[in-house]
Amino acid sequence: MHLTEEQRQRIARNRAEAQRRRAAALAKTQPSVSAGFNGSEPSTSSRPLQVTAVISGNPGPVQSALVQKLLSNKAPSDLPHRTPAQTLANPISNRPVHFTPFHSDVVTLLKDIPSGSFDSKKREWFYPLRDIRAVENKLYKLDAVNVSLDSLPHNIWLENLHQNAFQKQPTLEGGVDGTLLNSLFPYQRKGVIFGIQRRGRLLLADEMGLGKSIQALGIARFFKSDWPLLIVCPSSVKYIWVEQIKRFLPSVSTILVIEKGSDQLPCEKTSKTVVIMSYDLMVAKKEHLIEYCFQAIIFDESHLLKDGIAQRTKAATEVRKALRTILLTGTPALSRPSELYSQLRIIDSKLFPNFRDFAIRYCDGKQGRFSFEAKGCTRSEELAIILQNNIMLRRLKKDVLGDLPEKRQEVVLLSDSSVHTNLDNLRKAKAAYKQDNEARHQCLVEYYYETGIAKANSVAKHVISNFFYDGAPRRKVLVFAHHQVVLDTLSMSVTKKGLRSIRIDGTTSSKLRDEQCQLFQNNEDVRVAILSLTAAGVGVTLTAATVVVFAELHWNPGTLKQAEDRAHRVGQTDSVFVQYLIARGTADDIMWPLIQKKLDILGSCKLSADSYRVCFVYLLKLLRLVLPYVIMYLHFLI
Repeated sequence: MHLTEEQRQRIARNRAEAQRRRAAALAKTQPSVSAGFNGSEPSTSSRPLQVTAVISGNPGPVQSALVQKLLSNKAPSDLPHRTPAQTLANPISNRPVHFTPFHSDVVTLLKDIPSGSFDSKKREWFYPLRDIRAVENKLYKLDAVNVSLDSLPHNIWLENLHQNAFQKQPTLEGGVDGTLLNSLFPYQRKGVIFGIQRRGRLLLADEMGLGKSIQALGIARFFKSDWPLLIVCPSSVKYIWVEQIKRFLPSVSTILVIEKGSDQLPCEKTSKTVVIMSYDLMVAKKEHLIEYCFQAIIFDESHLLKDGIAQRTKAATEVRKALRTILLTGTPALSRPSELYSQLRIIDSKLFPNFRDFAIRYCDGKQGRFSFEAKGCTRSEELAIILQNNIMLRRLKKDVLGDLPEKRQEVVLLSDSSVHTNLDNLRKAKAAYKQDNEARHQCLVEYYYETGIAKANSVAKHVISNFFYDGAPRRKVLVFAHHQVVLDTLSMSVTKKGLRSIRIDGTTSSKLRDEQCQLFQNNEDVRVAILSLTAAGVGVTLTAATVVVFAELHWNPGTLKQAEDRAHRVGQTDSVFVQYLIARGTADDIMWPLIQKKLDILGSCKLSADSYRVCFVYLLKLLRLVLPYVIMYLHFLI
């Protein structure tokens, strides 16, 4: 097609006006181009930042892979102007995007920029973050091609340019208690350093079981001059935090747990004081907390702050005006970025200052029929790497497997209200156990049965929400229980979630038992095994699983140990994570101290080297209360 002289002049005027506006917008940010050019491959130690906003999580020098769409050498009016199609590799590896076709004018321009480097194998160019705006400006001025760039928003570019100059690696010795430092795995030590380099403002999103709490305490302790420390968490884990602090920070002399609205905050502000409260009490005492002006805060299970209009989120946003703010979550909802926004704002309000802009870019935000909608997920890789470069640290178990012990055990206190939906029967069984000394054993058995029923739904919710949430790493889980009604409830819940499972209980034939085990071991789609403690606790190998969950306890700790070893045995190449789910106000209050007592006796006789870590203080108090009954029960067994 031939262009008229009038068309050519109009095209030239339009191009000149576009270049003028572009140059004016970049005038304030255009940096000088420096450093020497070499044709070697970029260092693999520096994770690249792409023009499409794929930013590294490495604190080293951030570079950029120039992302472009190069079209054939035609008149500009013939060139379509659109955002290029692109294929992005896994953001953790930070491999650049591949774009075609080749154009000699662009290559010549890129070669003339001294700070660039070329990867000859991948045929990609890399530039320091500081030079990206200059490179973009030069590309827009090319006459032979019409270049379309998906540029990083200006505020995010500035924020990342600033974040690229992190503090040097800190010396932890002297800044953090030796008891805590000596307990850190190598990856946890790196996590503490990451948090300190980000000046104690971060979202720690390691997978469940990797020890976020000890890392958070290490980061916060480095900034002890800003204490007292405030920990806001679900009510059910307040005393788990107490135990963690006593264990890892023995120098802390005052741990104040706020139980009700009338409880007072500490009068004296010292570096040896920690205050712990629930999210509900944070809302109730918001004004007092703002006035008190805590400068170091940990928000545990921060996904509870995903609703931007919820009272707890509003309270946290006001309270979080502290120098050090650490958010902990094992489920950062990267597939639902709109749920992340309020958490990101608590850490850094400048990174994404406007929700609408954030939603349009990352949540497929658009005007719906009645309101603005932001329910989707776009540019997820870009967002993940921006977060990892600035405020978020997320490691999966597979990323740190070499640092983990063969088996990790923890006790989890169930907090779901469904635990107490069967209160009447539970109370009757508990009362009978307390009153009838002659039939105490039978009453305890009944109490144990009612406890299983009361816990079943809560256990099912825990397993699904913690191990099979949207976007969760693929894993296989063993769930052990004792009573048929509990096994039935678990099976129905897993099926309702759409998860394939196997079940082995006392009614399973030997032939079917072997078939079920082989199916679980060899079929990747079979994710859950629902198992009877007594029927499947021995004689089966289920090493395809890396998580073992105990929905119910058992009188004999040896039975629990054997059940653990269904996954933790010869043939297991992964680290096994074991959880014991406990509910307060149930038979667990009696059975868990019994198990501990038996293990202590066996250990003193050197018959058993196994011990299970108790994660909360109240169990120690319960042990003293039930000690007479423990002695009577042991006497009965002997």
